[in-house]
Amino acid sequence: MSMLADQLPKIVSYPMMKVPVLLRASFVIVLCLAFQLLQANKVLDKSSLEALQTIVNDIDDEHVAKYIDAFLRHPETTEELLTRGQRYFPLIEKELTVQGLPDALKVLPLIESRFDPMAISRVGAAGLWQFMAATARELGLRIDAYVDERRDPAKATRAALSYLNYLYTKYNDWSLAFAAYNSGPGRVNRAIKLAGGESSFAAIKAFLPEETRQYIPKYIAAQYIIQYHKDLGLKPAYPELDLVWTGTVLLNREMSITKIAELVNVPTDLIIDLNPSLKRQYVPKLSQGFDLVLPKRVTPTFQYFLDTDEAPGPSFAYRTMEIMIDKKVTVFEIAGLLKLDPYLLKSWNQLTEDVIEPGVQLIIHELYDPSQMLTQTISPKPFIKEKSNLQPLAPAIDYRQNLLRLIDRQRTRTEETINWNLHQINIGYYKGIGPGRIPGLSTKP
Repeated sequence: MSMLADQLPKIVSYPMMKVPVLLRASFVIVLCLAFQLLQANKVLDKSSLEALQTIVNDIDDEHVAKYIDAFLRHPETTEELLTRGQRYFPLIEKELTVQGLPDALKVLPLIESRFDPMAISRVGAAGLWQFMAATARELGLRIDAYVDERRDPAKATRAALSYLNYLYTKYNDWSLAFAAYNSGPGRVNRAIKLAGGESSFAAIKAFLPEETRQYIPKYIAAQYIIQYHKDLGLKPAYPELDLVWTGTVLLNREMSITKIAELVNVPTDLIIDLNPSLKRQYVPKLSQGFDLVLPKRVTPTFQYFLDTDEAPGPSFAYRTMEIMIDKKVTVFEIAGLLKLDPYLLKSWNQLTEDVIEPGVQLIIHELYDPSQMLTQTISPKPFIKEKSNLQPLAPAIDYRQNLLRLIDRQRTRTEETINWNLHQINIGYYKGIGPGRIPGLSTKP
């Protein structure tokens, strides 16, 4: 009995002793949360927002900071999203240039689909740009038992940007265009009517769904993270080159993915990944053909097979090197000299500006034939101070000559679309709407 009595004070006092510990722990937690909030607001200072050159007017600092903080609290996930984005930025940026739209629109797939072409929303929207089936069909995208072009990154991007161009032409305000993209033009029109005819986002947002009201802060946060991820300590990995440097071959016959993979000697999963619009593991025979996406290094060999029905030989390989820029130059000038896609060049080097300063080292990838002995070096180019020695192909058999001719033919076509003159093109894709705006260096429309 006395032993139990001896223990009672300890048993009773033990919880009492925990109270200060719990208080201290609670205080630490509160301090940590407050520090995170301060950090988010520190990230989102006024000068940073001005430098961001956002194309929307209604900026809710509190909610933008909340979404930026959500990105920063999960750095590994955010880095994975940025890695995924690097895969699609070149094709999105090129289409933005063609349609004369602000470069800042390239971040929208981050909040729409997390850069996942296979994403499906709870209401059935699909693809990078999250199209509903009816809207997609109106924009000319094919959806049937074999193909869902909402999941085709290139075609869905062209359709989405055309639609956004149309919405901006309709409302003359990117905030309203985004609201209409998210919830539909009909709902935005009703909100404008309920706001007494006021056509600013600030005036109508009270009459919009909560998801649409949060769309603008999410967009600004996504733009901030993508533009300043290096300054924020985020280090995304670069995707495999086969996923980024791709080519397209028009296939007018039915063929299984397995057969294609065998012909070009790449994994079946890679071809499936590059062609997410296919619902089954084969390419159907379509009246207009199917745009089959393959790694750039194997597109000439596959085209050779289609042209000749002869089994292709070994594919090309990648050679990576560095060049030193000798004087101030644009990405487009360098890409023109090296006969490369400027948007790929920007992606390879994660460049956020078009102008490159002297002394910058650039990573360059080129195709070469690993089966041939290489002997000669490339002639020096202007703007380039240093370059690794490259050895062009030695005389090759007819098969290789045919492939090289195919590469030259494709390169000529590519140059027509990636030339600096793209920045002077006026094109409107969406059902006969007026010409697009001529883009400049600023993201302001």
